[in-house]
Amino acid sequence: MAMMELTAVRRHGSGKEGARKLLSRGKVPGIMYGKGLATRSIEFDRRDLEKFLSVARRGTVIVRMNVQDEAEGKESYAVLKDVQTNPRTDRVIHVDFYEVAFGKKFRIEVPIRIKGKAAGIEQGGIVEQVTRSLEVECLPANVPEFLEMDVTPLEIGDSLHLKDVKFPEGVQPLEKDMTTTIVSVHAPRVEEVVSAAPVEEAAAAEGASVAEPAEKEK
Repeated sequence: MAMMELTAVRRHGSGKEGARKLLSRGKVPGIMYGKGLATRSIEFDRRDLEKFLSVARRGTVIVRMNVQDEAEGKESYAVLKDVQTNPRTDRVIHVDFYEVAFGKKFRIEVPIRIKGKAAGIEQGGIVEQVTRSLEVECLPANVPEFLEMDVTPLEIGDSLHLKDVKFPEGVQPLEKDMTTTIVSVHAPRVEEVVSAAPVEEAAAAEGASVAEPAEKEK
């Protein structure tokens, strides 16, 4: 499990105008919510948040969140749920965190990483990762940063399925179909090329397809 610390400040007030003012001051607005918990508006220092995101975007990370509310600080645990960016600049403009109870199981999406070079590549095959993440249920302390699968022995026509995933102790997939494909190696697709018939043949074929009316006897 990967764990990082992050400090936030309780934000009072909302709206686009308030968010714009925060962004202009080097802050990023966000919210934190959870099952049975009230949603809290918070804000982050942009530099601290972007440093965290550079790690969190590579896998699943549990955050030890210290939320400063006036003179008090409340520590809680959360996972990153959503990141909104400016479509023009790609800069982060809002984040969502889901608060979790450290001693209770919860559901979370965990990325799948592929390692190794499939044997089928030497035969001209192509590796296709069909499933890129899996939803699992576990305690926050057992959350894997990612799930890893080795494709080295796969030849053309071979696949790895959900039954082949090695889950850490205490981690259970929500998907029950063990035949769900994770990654496969298939032969390169060859497009069929149909050559055009010569113009003369095409014209002759077109003329033969239309019967000329019989000449009436006089």
